[in-house]
Amino acid sequence: MLDFRSDTVTKPTPAMRVAMSEAIVGDDVYCEDPTIIALETRIATMFGKESALFFPSGTMSNLCATLTWCNSRSSEIIVGDKSHMFLFEQAGAAQFGGVSYRTLPNLADGTMDIERIQLAIREDDIHEPCTQLICIENTHNACGGKVLPLSFLKELRILSLRTGVPVHVDGARIWNALTAMQVEPATIGNYADSLSVCLSKGLGAPVGSLLVGSADFITKARRIRKALGGGMRQAGIVAAAGLVALDDFEAGILQHDHIRCRQLADALAELSIFEVYPVETNILFVRIKTANAHWLSILRTMKILVSEWEPHLMRIVVHRDIDDHSIVQAIDWFRQLSARLTQL
Repeated sequence: MLDFRSDTVTKPTPAMRVAMSEAIVGDDVYCEDPTIIALETRIATMFGKESALFFPSGTMSNLCATLTWCNSRSSEIIVGDKSHMFLFEQAGAAQFGGVSYRTLPNLADGTMDIERIQLAIREDDIHEPCTQLICIENTHNACGGKVLPLSFLKELRILSLRTGVPVHVDGARIWNALTAMQVEPATIGNYADSLSVCLSKGLGAPVGSLLVGSADFITKARRIRKALGGGMRQAGIVAAAGLVALDDFEAGILQHDHIRCRQLADALAELSIFEVYPVETNILFVRIKTANAHWLSILRTMKILVSEWEPHLMRIVVHRDIDDHSIVQAIDWFRQLSARLTQL
């Protein structure tokens, strides 16, 4: 079975399993787990920030960031209408913090129009909520794994400094963005006040995201994490896998995913039944030009798993458990699918 549903399906590597079994641990709620401390320090340093905090998931990390920045129930955050924080995190900021969402259209490249962001920032008016945060996503999942251009990040930073509204980055796939841009993490960190970075997608760790920011911000976030139930004990066991994942990132493993994703995209583009969307990293969207509603089950019988985003739109995600042989095999099976659907 070839599982292209998400890069969350990766299995921890043998090196990760060894590191986990040998991890030196302590009670992290008392800030006494040396492996957690090592991971947090390393991530903070990489992104040029003062501090970092380990979380079980990116959803909790994003929620904690929002609640830390938005300390009153009249707060509002600006997010893209295709962002993960808006679409797929159960409106957690509204559920748990009374924070409202102001959505703006995501452009095709995952950005938002800077002028529209500026216009969306509320004035000091007792009739309106208070704009407390601007949230962006890099890479942008629902826009096809798009890498936000540095030019956009720079413009947004200028706006943020001028208005006093901080910027939070949902960096669930920030490592893919860094690989594609060929820049250091601190380059992107320089344009954000806080970032959530995930270790359990393309890097293959079994669990974990980190929230990165100033020391004061992380001190406040630690209290909120505890209230959300995210105060873990001997969490160094999973943090050890995260340290190995960072070693793998620095060794350039994500380049292979990007190359293989483009190979798959190029092959599918040769088949007239598929409309292949532009690919930049490890995410590929493909629309199937057929009235047949059973294409997903046909793929499953061929032992290929993909995500169905719309009735005839699939998302394919390449990850470290998909090797060169898997891509060759997948191309062959997609050709068979094309032939079957064309005949029907």
